[in-house]
Amino acid sequence: MTYLFIILGALVVIGFSVSFGMYLRDKRKNTSIPFKRRITAQDIPPYELSSWIDNEVAARKLYSKTDISAAELADELGISERRLIHTINNAYGRTVTEYLEDRRIQAACRMLREQPDRSIEEIGTGVGIASIPAFQKLFFRTMGQTPEQYRQMTNKTN
Repeated sequence: MTYLFIILGALVVIGFSVSFGMYLRDKRKNTSIPFKRRITAQDIPPYELSSWIDNEVAARKLYSKTDISAAELADELGISERRLIHTINNAYGRTVTEYLEDRRIQAACRMLREQPDRSIEEIGTGVGIASIPAFQKLFFRTMGQTPEQYRQMTNKTN
């Protein structure tokens, strides 16, 4: 009979301990930080880093900063300059400057299509190229036509 009380007592203590432990675990879950932590480059596997860089550059419009260097871009993205250069070179076969120029021209093409009322100067400065001749030269070298010709061509098809 005493053994029965000892066994029952032990089961009650074990059951209480397990229940109390589960209660504490659930309590800790509910006290988590109420906001999500921003994903950084250190969280991204190397094979996905180029896509992450593309998304960050586009979302934060980092290409629109005039004369941004590789070091400044890396600092903005929170990665080392070496990792940035290596990733862009491996993913696109381009330098950081060439990569930014490509992103600027992509953004300019989108603006020329979607905002036909904006001047070429506004679009050039909006994508980070302060000089109109430099913008037109880069646009022509990349697209094979001037911004005005591109705008006319895309407006005809729309």
